[in-house]
Amino acid sequence: MERGGVSYLPLHYGKPPENLYRKMVTLTGQICTLISEIYSPKELVRRFSDPVWFHSLSLVTGFDWNSSGTTTTTIHALKDYLANHDEPFFISGGKGKSMKLKSGEIENKSQHMQSASIARRLIRESDYIAKIDSSLLQDGFDIYIHSLIADYRGNYSVVQQGLNADRRLARRYHWSNLEEYNPVEEQRNGITSATTVPSALDLSSHLNARIRQNMLRAIREKPAIMQGSQSTLDNFSGSPVLNLGVRVPFEKLREIYEYEPSTIMDLVSFPGAGKSTIRAIAYISEVITGEKISMEDPVRYSYALGGKDGIPKPVDHEDYDMVIGFFREVLTAYGMDRSRIEDKIQKLAKFSSDQTEYVIKRQQE
Repeated sequence: MERGGVSYLPLHYGKPPENLYRKMVTLTGQICTLISEIYSPKELVRRFSDPVWFHSLSLVTGFDWNSSGTTTTTIHALKDYLANHDEPFFISGGKGKSMKLKSGEIENKSQHMQSASIARRLIRESDYIAKIDSSLLQDGFDIYIHSLIADYRGNYSVVQQGLNADRRLARRYHWSNLEEYNPVEEQRNGITSATTVPSALDLSSHLNARIRQNMLRAIREKPAIMQGSQSTLDNFSGSPVLNLGVRVPFEKLREIYEYEPSTIMDLVSFPGAGKSTIRAIAYISEVITGEKISMEDPVRYSYALGGKDGIPKPVDHEDYDMVIGFFREVLTAYGMDRSRIEDKIQKLAKFSSDQTEYVIKRQQE
């Protein structure tokens, strides 16, 4: 399992104007369909695990460059497009209540998959990822967006976003299964961040691999838990005794002691085992073993058609309609050889690059 990276975004409220959003739906869908058609659905899925590429997709369709809403708008624009188009990829989940729809949406697509087990695996592994970024990673951001994009062969990326209301920041997390599957040991290939938090309990980090084992060991040893005052060494009667804060879920700890999870994912998947439970067990393991927990924080395209807030320029709707028309023509040319479609796109890219160089040269004169 590969974590593609993390993006920090200022928390913004509201939504784009309806007339702009409808165009975002069309252009986002056209771009993703072309990538899928030219390079493969798997390649499109892989790109969603890259936080810079994901942000670029949002920006070229006209959204804010630094808004938390880029995640919501991009995900739901593509989802709205796919509601009316059959493509070899799909997207599920989303923001708030839409997160809970993820499993049902995946199951509804299972008839197109190579086997029923693929849908079950997508649900199980994406649920694991949600647990990792909400319980194993405790960085002050609470997950409120959880979405999965996948092809029908079982390749997928997960895009999640967390909220820190006090700092008025959102933080986006990207995952992909296109590397060797390991739901805990993260491997980031990029981080886009305006800031970092001074201390983050990241139990998914390779720096805390031994801590994860120590947590399971601590559960097997079942240290006695005292809720009253601890004033003398008499309390230590051959077994470790811990006096923990009042917010520690003691009853839940006792249930986990009896359950004896064999893996860290068994632990985070235990019913009711939230952040405080996982944090308590991590600190218990630190007291027992003396091994310190690492608290290290895991952390170019811009506007093509303008931004919805008029920065750096207002959205030019005439240009926007021309761009949509161009891609519509390309998409209707699926009868052509795929290489000819790609050649047409590359010529457009070269023309755009030449025009950019010309503008820059004129500005320097």
